[in-house]
Amino acid sequence: MTYRFKLVIAGAALAAFPSAAHAQASQEIVLNSTVDLSCGIGTPTSTVIDLQDLTGPDGLLDPAKTGSSTIGTTTILDTWCNGPSEMRLVPYPMTLQRSPPYAQPATMTRQLTYNARFIGWGDPVTLRPRNGGDATIKEAEFARAAPATGIQINVSGLQSQKPNGDEQAGLMLEHGDYRGYVEITLTAGN
Repeated sequence: MTYRFKLVIAGAALAAFPSAAHAQASQEIVLNSTVDLSCGIGTPTSTVIDLQDLTGPDGLLDPAKTGSSTIGTTTILDTWCNGPSEMRLVPYPMTLQRSPPYAQPATMTRQLTYNARFIGWGDPVTLRPRNGGDATIKEAEFARAAPATGIQINVSGLQSQKPNGDEQAGLMLEHGDYRGYVEITLTAGN
């Protein structure tokens, strides 16, 4: 973008001398600048979505956490790109954070999948991780900013998984802490 600034020099001093050159003179000064292609991603309202105890009364996954209702959410405000960009979304399953000294029993699970729904950057998208690294890339061919409500990440639909990542309802949860995460990378240019 080029901005123009005109500097007008009044010829008051020249007007005092009628035999002098012109009664008015002007000169144009051009101002140049550059705006680099860049993006910014804000800080989530919460960097941890605590889903609380996952077990139901029978030791299986709590049925209240398996449906389509949102059971956890966070919002990222102040996310923008001033030109073409891509947003890479990668959810990772929730896995048991301790290593038991025995093989995983066939009736137990140490890993859970879930729906991670991203709203506020183009069309909404829902991802369901199996083993991690299941990425989706959302490309934008123009400048974009998240709406005033920001980018929302909603979690729902938990389900137990077999060791190979396949979903299987009815598996008992091994005790311990479970942790998964969602990685969001915003890159200028695409």
